[in-house]
Amino acid sequence: MEQKRVIALGFFDGVHRGHQAILHTAASLAAEKGMEPAAVTFERHPRAYVLGRAPDMINSFPRRCALLQQNGARLVIALPFDRQMAETSPADFAEMLGERYRAAVVVCGENFRFGKNASGKPEDLRRFGLETHVVPPVRYGGRVVSSTYIRECVREGKVGLAKRLLGRPFFLEGPIVGGFQLGRTLGYPTINIPLEDGILLPKRGVYASQVEIDGKLWQAVTNVGTRPTFSDADIVSVESHLLNFTGDVYGEEAQVRFLKFLRPERSFSGGDALKAQIEKDILQSLDYHR
Repeated sequence: MEQKRVIALGFFDGVHRGHQAILHTAASLAAEKGMEPAAVTFERHPRAYVLGRAPDMINSFPRRCALLQQNGARLVIALPFDRQMAETSPADFAEMLGERYRAAVVVCGENFRFGKNASGKPEDLRRFGLETHVVPPVRYGGRVVSSTYIRECVREGKVGLAKRLLGRPFFLEGPIVGGFQLGRTLGYPTINIPLEDGILLPKRGVYASQVEIDGKLWQAVTNVGTRPTFSDADIVSVESHLLNFTGDVYGEEAQVRFLKFLRPERSFSGGDALKAQIEKDILQSLDYHR
């Protein structure tokens, strides 16, 4: 007989502290019952199908899956959200969980909705025969921890608060690619990572940051913006100057962790003025890391 599962339910964008509470509850119940802990999510946000647009994601889909596993889900089941899924009744969705995915127990948050027109509620899962555990929301500073709240913080440059809500720093990641070489010209070479469509970007400006490359962490200063001193093109880039680093890392994967907003992006009178400001930014970042 195949092993039954305790399944955590949700979209889990960000896998923030509220999501972690659901995942850890599912893992704990699975250990008690001798079942497999799993998570059911969707490959793309339901709003992308229903409304034709979705909010910017806090994490890419592969990273979301990795975070789900890091927080206790031995298996991640990613469902497509398409016309068939949108038309699935709450009863049929619950039956699918039990029959196809071997759910004996499900764990979700109070606001979890499922089935056609999002008409199913957690109490309906019980009515359809699934042992259901509802995890209360996690609060921080009197407000519920949510993906919406985290997006708001990141867009406002409040990355320190976002870190507390996520339980880890907000980050962007990708392969290191060639840039415009402006930092190198000024004596402060940078690494550049490409921006991924649909992924949340922080407020434009300069940040104290940390960059992980090949398992090693580097203190850094990161600029999110358009380099207005040298260009009037509205093309946003993410460039990080690694402190006390020399070497060639092109092609390596980098994870840029945003720790503190230092200042907004602005245009300077020329290269010398910008260089003087970069030196101040580096000192501020070093002070943060001390």
